Amino acid sequence: MATTNTTDTALMSAIVQDRYGSPDVLELRQLPVPTPGAGQVLVQVRAASLNMFDWHVTSGTPRMARVIAGVRRPKHPVPGADLAGIVTAVGAAVTRFRVGDEVMGDIGWGSFAAYAIAEERQLAHKPGNVSFEQAACVPLAGLTALQGLRDHAGVQPGQRVVINGASGGVGTLAVMIAKALGAEVTAVCSTAKVEMVRTLGADRVIDYTLDDYTEIVRDQHVLFDNAGTRGWRQTSRVLAAGGIAVMITGPKHGWFGPMREAIIRKVAAIGGGKRFTNVTASVKPDDLETLAGMLASGAITPVVERTYPLADTAAALRYLGEGHAHAKLVIVP
Repeated sequence: MATTNTTDTALMSAIVQDRYGSPDVLELRQLPVPTPGAGQVLVQVRAASLNMFDWHVTSGTPRMARVIAGVRRPKHPVPGADLAGIVTAVGAAVTRFRVGDEVMGDIGWGSFAAYAIAEERQLAHKPGNVSFEQAACVPLAGLTALQGLRDHAGVQPGQRVVINGASGGVGTLAVMIAKALGAEVTAVCSTAKVEMVRTLGADRVIDYTLDDYTEIVRDQHVLFDNAGTRGWRQTSRVLAAGGIAVMITGPKHGWFGPMREAIIRKVAAIGGGKRFTNVTASVKPDDLETLAGMLASGAITPVVERTYPLADTAAALRYLGEGHAHAKLVIVP
């Protein structure tokens, strides 16, 4: 039996979408508080952060996103992947969490609500010395940066890493995680974000409106490409022989979006002495706990640009989609 302090008739506020489109399709409604299954946890959401993933599943673009989100209409009516909050109920098979625990995680869908259901493996314990808002910024973006840099690129102390697209959720965490792994970091961002990125610990910051990093950066062990707007011929020039480019995102148009560009780069890299891979983060409990440890130690400190009430989720998502965000945007139910 689940241990819970809610009832079957309890209601909660939640953001709901019935169709794909602009952020205007999002509506604030009252829904029943969900009940956790055997291996699930019910979390009272104290903060939820926005990711470009949320924009893609709301808009249904590129079309390939609908394979996951629902072909004709969203199969998950409540969007939102990242959250931090307090456990209020646990299923009978849950062993890692108890009612009252503070947690953080990437649950895929459902965090833009007062309460959300998570699989046990999707959560980690939130450090007590960080806020719910900061903890909510980390799961999806942090997993992307950690797995891209540590697992796919194999970053080692003393290596040179250039991070293209060093602002925003993934970019800011990538700078800090690369430094925590012992790398020498060159960060690329726009004029308005240079000072903020410099405070993250980057050894060098390049303003792409003034300088083309593919023309002036050379002999890097790793390119962590969080923009993906430049082709292989240009971006591969920054790599040393044997170096690797890790692509996080790319052009969003068409049916296949970034996947098309990833395939093109994989083919272009064959036989050239430089490697290419693309990354889609996987939710792994050990990696979430690693990120929680980095939060607790201060190795990573998420930058929260703005917070929004739940009712203003559409406005927050619109701002994110327009490319204006300097760091993370957080929803506070």
